[in-house]
Amino acid sequence: MNNNLSTLSILHYVYGGFICFIGAAVLVLLLTLGNLFQSDWFLQNAEEVPPAFVGALMSGIGWAVFVFLEAKGIANIISGNLLAKARGRVFSQIVAGLDCLNIPFGIALGIFTFVELNKDEVKRLYAS
Repeated sequence: MNNNLSTLSILHYVYGGFICFIGAAVLVLLLTLGNLFQSDWFLQNAEEVPPAFVGALMSGIGWAVFVFLEAKGIANIISGNLLAKARGRVFSQIVAGLDCLNIPFGIALGIFTFVELNKDEVKRLYAS
């Protein structure tokens, strides 16, 4: 049982770090595109100039996605820490539910977390 919780903890750490990395990559990509669409070079060389708000919209979307993914990644890292200490069962279940929104790795991690946290031995461990 403890071996499964430690494995689950490590998986939450790795998945949280992966999500944080993807969030940073998406931010860099969308900010670069947003700045490109607003640059003088692009406006002079483009056959069709996009509306002025497109660059700002892409930058705004980039920041929103970044904040969401970083919060989700940090929640996974916190969940991994709580799983290692056998604390915060409900928090880990909520994070597992959010992980189920991502296919295929998130859903696998979420299901594995639900299955493990609903075992009677684990419930007793969290109760003590």
